[in-house]
Amino acid sequence: MTRTSTDQFRRSFAWLVAVLLVLCAVFVALGYLQGPRLTDAQVDTQAVTSRSGQQLRLFANQPVAAVAADQITVTPDARVSVTTDGDVIAVQFDQPLHYATDYVVRVEGVHSISLPQTSTLEYRFTTSAPELFWLHRAQGADDQIVRTGLTGSDTTVVFASERIVEFAVVGRAIAVITVDGDDRTALQLVSLTDGAVETVPLPGPGTLSDLGASSAAFVLGVVFTPDGAQDEVLGGRQLLTLDLSAGRTFVPVEGLDGAPVAVADWRFVPGGTLLVAQSSEQTMLIADAAAPGIPTPLGKFAELVGFSSDGRTMVVRDVLGPISVNLQDAAQARIEPSPVQGVTPFVGQVVPLSDGGLVEKAAVPGAAGAFTVALVVDDGSAGRVLYTTPDGKGSIETFSLSPNEQFVIAEVVPDNESTVSDGYPQKPRSTSIRTVIIDLASGEIVKTLEGFEAQFAG
Repeated sequence: MTRTSTDQFRRSFAWLVAVLLVLCAVFVALGYLQGPRLTDAQVDTQAVTSRSGQQLRLFANQPVAAVAADQITVTPDARVSVTTDGDVIAVQFDQPLHYATDYVVRVEGVHSISLPQTSTLEYRFTTSAPELFWLHRAQGADDQIVRTGLTGSDTTVVFASERIVEFAVVGRAIAVITVDGDDRTALQLVSLTDGAVETVPLPGPGTLSDLGASSAAFVLGVVFTPDGAQDEVLGGRQLLTLDLSAGRTFVPVEGLDGAPVAVADWRFVPGGTLLVAQSSEQTMLIADAAAPGIPTPLGKFAELVGFSSDGRTMVVRDVLGPISVNLQDAAQARIEPSPVQGVTPFVGQVVPLSDGGLVEKAAVPGAAGAFTVALVVDDGSAGRVLYTTPDGKGSIETFSLSPNEQFVIAEVVPDNESTVSDGYPQKPRSTSIRTVIIDLASGEIVKTLEGFEAQFAG
C-alpha cells in the first residue's frame, strides 16, 4: 500500500469513527431525553375476567423508579394497585375486568432509577369472551347440557342423557349427576376437550345431590346419602369432596367432633377451595377441601344464602332477616334494604357486590296491598329496579352473578298460572323455566336461555 493510500485509509477510518461516535452520542441523548420505553407485557386475558388480584406485567428497557397507583390510568375504569421491581411494573387489578372488552393501561411519569427524564408507558389488550353452559330438560327426549357464547346464537350440546339432575363446570370438564329409571343417581365426568365420559365410582350404595365445584381448583363437593338414610334425615347426608387432580377418592368433610359432618346445606366460597357447610344443627362451619381437618365454626343461622363474588362476605339468614358475615374476622352486620321507589321492600336472596352494594330479590309494596317481585341493585341509599318478569305474571326463582359481577343470571318462570313441574325426583323445575342474562350496569337483557343452572366459564 502506498503512502497516499495509507493516508486516505486513515482519514476514512477517522471519519467513520467520528460518525459512529456522533451517532452513539445522539442515541444516548435520545435515550436520556426520552426516558424508559416499554419492551414487552404479559397478562392472562382469561384469568383477569374471573379472579381479582390478576396482574398486567409491563417490562421496561431499564430499571425504573417506584411507580404509584395514581400514575396509572385504566380505560374503561378499574381499580388497581402496583408494585415495581427492577424493570418490571406489575399493575394488579383489584377486581375482575369485563368480558370481551378493549382495555388501555397508561403509566405516566415513569423514570429510571438514575435519570430524571420521564415517559409514558401504554399497553392495550382485549379480555377474553366467556363460555356459557346451561341445562335444558327436554320433554320426551334426552336432557342436554349446552354451551354457547355471550353473544350470537351458536350452541353446542356437550352432554346428553336421560334425566340430568345438575352439573358443575370444573376446569375443562363438567361433572354431571344423572338419575336412571329406578331413581338411582350416578356421577359422570365429561371432557370438554374430546367429549370422553367417565363414571366415577361412588363410596357405596346411595344417592348424590347438591353438587358444586371450586372455581379455582379441580375439586368437587357433593352430598352423599347412603341407602337406608332418607334425605329428610339429615344425619345421613354426608358432605364429600373429590380432588380430581389427585384421583377418584371421596373425602368426607369433618365436623367439630372429627366425625363426618351431617349437612343441611353447603357451598364453595368463590375463588378457592374453602367451603361453608351448614350442619344439621344449623351451625355454619368453614373448612378447606384442600386441607381436610377440623373446621372453624361461624355461628348458628337458619339459612346459608350465598357469598360475594370475591369470597370475602357470606350472607346468612335468621328469623329477623339477612345478615352479612365477614369471612376474614367473622364480624356480622344486619342487612337493611334501602327504599325502592320510596318504599321499603321485603328482601329474600341477597348477593353482596365488591363495591359494598347489594343485589336483592325483593318484594316491593305497591298500591292496594299488591307486591312486585323484582331484582334490585341497592347502593346503600336507594334501590334501583334491575328486572321484573314481563307483565308481572311470572316469578324469579333464583339468581347469581357472573364471576366479574358484570352480569346477573336470573332463573325465571314467565307465567305462574300455566307452570307445570317436570316431576324429577331431585330438583324438579318448571317445564317453562328460562334463564335471562342481565347487564348489571344498564339492566339490558343480553341473552335468554331455554333452561336453567347457567354457569360462566372461561
